[in-house]
Amino acid sequence: MRALRSLSISSQTSQLSNASDTDLASPLSERRRSTLRKLNPYGKGKEDLVRRPSKASSEDYNECTSNSTRPTTPSGSGSQGTSISGDASTVLKSGPLQEETSLLKNKREYVVLTPVGLYKFKNRSAATEQFPQVSVPTSAIEALSPVNSVASFKDLGAGAEVHIPLEKVVSVFRDEGTKPCFGIEVWWKDSSPASAFTSIELNFALPGDRDDWLKEIQHAVKQRMRVTLEERTPSDVEIDLVQILEAKYPQQGAHLDIFPVVPRRPYTRLMVNSGEVKRGWREGSSFYLAFSKNTCLLAQFTRSPSGQRINPSIVQFGLAALSKVSASRNDERFDLIFRLPLDRPSKLELSSRHQRNVLSRFFRADTFLKPAWPLWTRREIFVIEGESQKIPLPEGDDYGGFKRTLEAFLEAYHSASVEWKVNWRDVKHAPEFQLLPPPSGKEYTAYQLLAVFRALRFNDFFKSLSFRGVSFEALSHVFDNTYRFEPTVWLSRTGKRSLTRDEFEVAEKSSILFQEVVAMLLGSESIRHVDFSDVLPKASRRPTTEVSTPSLIFQGCDIVPPIILLVRSLQTRCKSVVLNGNALDATDISELYQTFQSHPDCMKGLSFSRCQLDEMANITLWEGIHEQRHSLETLELSNNLSCLEAGRVSQTLRESSKLRRLDMAYCLKGHMDGPLFRPWNTSPYSDAWRLEEVNLSGWKINFDTITAFLRYMESEESNSLRQLALNHCGISGEVATAIFCRIGKGRDIHLHLNSNPLEDGSTDWIDLIHGNEAPKRLHLDMIQFRHESNFNKLLTALSHNSTIEYLSLVGTGPPDRATPATSELLSKFLESNTTLQFLDLSGYSGKLEDAHLGWGLSGALGGLKQNSTLRQLRIRNHDIGAAEDITELCRVIAANSSLAMLDIQSNNFDHHQFSKLVHALSHNGHIVSFPISQTDRDYALEKERQLFRKQLKKAPHKALSKSEEARLDGLLKWLRDHWDTEVKKATETLKRNRDYLTNQMLDLDAECWKAWEDDSLPASLRSSLSVRQRGKGTETTRSSAALQSGLFDTDTAESPTQPGVPGRHFSYAESNMKTYTIEEESSTSDSTPSPAIESPDSDATPVEEGRRAILPRTNPMEGQQILGRARTGSFTMNMMG
Repeated sequence: MRALRSLSISSQTSQLSNASDTDLASPLSERRRSTLRKLNPYGKGKEDLVRRPSKASSEDYNECTSNSTRPTTPSGSGSQGTSISGDASTVLKSGPLQEETSLLKNKREYVVLTPVGLYKFKNRSAATEQFPQVSVPTSAIEALSPVNSVASFKDLGAGAEVHIPLEKVVSVFRDEGTKPCFGIEVWWKDSSPASAFTSIELNFALPGDRDDWLKEIQHAVKQRMRVTLEERTPSDVEIDLVQILEAKYPQQGAHLDIFPVVPRRPYTRLMVNSGEVKRGWREGSSFYLAFSKNTCLLAQFTRSPSGQRINPSIVQFGLAALSKVSASRNDERFDLIFRLPLDRPSKLELSSRHQRNVLSRFFRADTFLKPAWPLWTRREIFVIEGESQKIPLPEGDDYGGFKRTLEAFLEAYHSASVEWKVNWRDVKHAPEFQLLPPPSGKEYTAYQLLAVFRALRFNDFFKSLSFRGVSFEALSHVFDNTYRFEPTVWLSRTGKRSLTRDEFEVAEKSSILFQEVVAMLLGSESIRHVDFSDVLPKASRRPTTEVSTPSLIFQGCDIVPPIILLVRSLQTRCKSVVLNGNALDATDISELYQTFQSHPDCMKGLSFSRCQLDEMANITLWEGIHEQRHSLETLELSNNLSCLEAGRVSQTLRESSKLRRLDMAYCLKGHMDGPLFRPWNTSPYSDAWRLEEVNLSGWKINFDTITAFLRYMESEESNSLRQLALNHCGISGEVATAIFCRIGKGRDIHLHLNSNPLEDGSTDWIDLIHGNEAPKRLHLDMIQFRHESNFNKLLTALSHNSTIEYLSLVGTGPPDRATPATSELLSKFLESNTTLQFLDLSGYSGKLEDAHLGWGLSGALGGLKQNSTLRQLRIRNHDIGAAEDITELCRVIAANSSLAMLDIQSNNFDHHQFSKLVHALSHNGHIVSFPISQTDRDYALEKERQLFRKQLKKAPHKALSKSEEARLDGLLKWLRDHWDTEVKKATETLKRNRDYLTNQMLDLDAECWKAWEDDSLPASLRSSLSVRQRGKGTETTRSSAALQSGLFDTDTAESPTQPGVPGRHFSYAESNMKTYTIEEESSTSDSTPSPAIESPDSDATPVEEGRRAILPRTNPMEGQQILGRARTGSFTMNMMG
């Protein structure tokens, strides 16, 4: 029996030895073939961008998950397995490499894997000398004890050509070369001080042998790292990267996550022929992938032959620009594709034993930076075979993740900051995101706009969006489909709303602006209103394709097609769209008409003011609007190129009982029988009219319409009316008197009666103002008084009035130059009135000189020295400089303690007068706005030039000599420098005043703030001013520059429905994986009031300035402290001249 057992063992050992020498695969090691899951195609030319894991690697994963890590079956390549927990001399696997044939001899190298290292020998004999177990039969390996001939661990690799410590391994992956063999690349850190990466290629004859070795080496490295202390990154490398990051982004933290990686190919821009790859491009270098807050860096560290360090070569990418990640769970290789919009993609082909940590880091960064983006968008980016992760989203502590997402995209696109704010007050759907125009007067770049659009994508925090006044020209009719990897958004965040296949195909082939609008309004299910006013005011034109008639044709507005697609799809909750100020062509109007006709009563708000509509376009569009009459709440169609017949409009308005805002200024023409509309219902089953803003300026309103509106103002439903504009409507004094009677005492309404003959018929309306039967806000611009007595009567009435807080009298004055009596009444008005906060007494620049209030205005302003309530005063175009003596005006500027904003531009001041004004301003500690006009500077220069010629007795048409020209040039240069010096002094004074705490708490009405024009006011002051608003809520102003500096990390958004959470910086070392919750907007209320913030005590300590004490304002600060903003949607059409 013992003999038979011995014979059996001997026979088995012989068979295994032969198998090892011949390097044949054993039938026992045959694997089952499986089918890989096919990736979704991404279009022609993109298949080479996403690396597909091989079938063998997928099978390795299946085998790895089903079998033990300790091999029990002999390998066909002569590999021998033992327990991996053995000591350094234990052989885990051994076998020959592919035979290399040369002219002289054949070379067959041998590889041995142990728990601590990988060794390559010249042949099997050399390996046997070092590891005697290699020559022992396979079945007896487990019974052998470690060889005692090995003196120490250092002697293990003494006879090997290459010795690779497993704890130094960076990556092991398949060779992707063109050799006719199956190889493995092994990269490890050199033990030299340079810490460069070294590599070796191990080539095998069969793919099965390569896959076995690849799996065994990776597993051994993983086990080795569990028992050794890992030094992932040398300290000098980490210090260098931290210094580079701190130098470029000083506002951000210096925390870095660094991983050693091996680039498999040089960094390339896809689809660009970069030429032949140089040999040895990775030799003597080390490579690291570092993650900061918003970026990742691939750094190459190299040393010179003398050992000196060379500045690292760094390639930087924004994490938000990541377009595709391709990897396999059981493969250390992975591909990264980054792409900026409108640019070619860039590809990184890397490998690292930290592959799973790297991919997890990318995954967490994408989740953190884009918390509102749904799961399916990440599935489109991360194509990882054998991997399925749940994606928790961070909580919405920064407007639903908007701040961090915007910052990430701006940094990824290498773009400057943008100005934006969040409006909580006076908006129907709060909160509202508003992108502000650039303060420099320039336009945002395409990358800045795309960063904002993609930060808003899938954001369910905001209820309305406003891009009013922000140019989209950089994206108009621009296509980005050739190199695009990002998927077209066709599904909402929750998956409840989606496009059909045909609609998706349209969006897929459309312009980038089309796709972004669809992504914003479809991806988010909370947006109810969007304002695109003046985003594309110019008509976009392109050359025709016909050679015979070369010309430019109008392409239409690029904003209209995506809106039409979404309205027809019925898949967006946005039912209110503002397109004011955008050029619309016949195609746009036709598509809008067909959409409104086929989908009646689907829109709640439509605005097409200033869209350059001709008569046919107006009629066609109105026929479509007629089908929306039962659902419309807002309708604007003012100031287009043509007008509509009032009778046609009346047929629609009479059935529009849900209207809240109506703006038909300069849009109506013709006479009609009956009223334009009857804002009341006779049926008790119908909803009552509740108009809020009405503008019928420019139409000679008929008696029936006036009567109907006066009847409406007598009803309780009219209490919601906030603005009534009847400019240039032929309103007589009798009608004005009837309107003032219906308004009553101190009603919170803004009344516009500009350019009307208010002296005709009666002036009893002036008596009503005297008796406080007047609204809080009143526009009486360009009133042509034929009798000075009536104008003086108005000044007297205003002196006694205690209800008007906002008053505009632009271009309104006596028929001739003001007499001393008129100037005295004006002075008394400015002194006696204790209610006005905003006053505009500017003259109209187009009127004749004798229509100005005249030289006496400077003296009349002396009444302001006793005024303690007026906050904003504008007096332009009155030629105050012609009075020469402006001492009284300077005294007012120096002594008045209530004025916060003073505008006296375009009054023809010379340089002497301007210096006096600046000197007086330096003694005032309250004025924070003092606009300085270029017109006054030009006037002063021209006046000095004329005075110089007058002294030389030179006629205007005669030329000056060279010496006279030189003298004049020197004089004008001195004058320019003197003027600039005074401007600098004024700027310093204003900056000092703006820094005072008491000046940062101004109690201003929202419409007063909106009417003020001063581009020099910094955004920080605009956002910090306390503005008294009608209504409830709060408002917050933000700048992406402030985001980077962390100025707003401690702010809170106050609203019971959207509680504010104090913000803070997050590093990626922290875990912030919580649940992102969305609160649906209540259908029964538009907004929720915010809790009031009590204002600080006004009894502050005086601020000492030199010898005089500047006292803070004594008026109490009432109401809520919020940030300044003008009322959304407030519109007036003043008829000047």
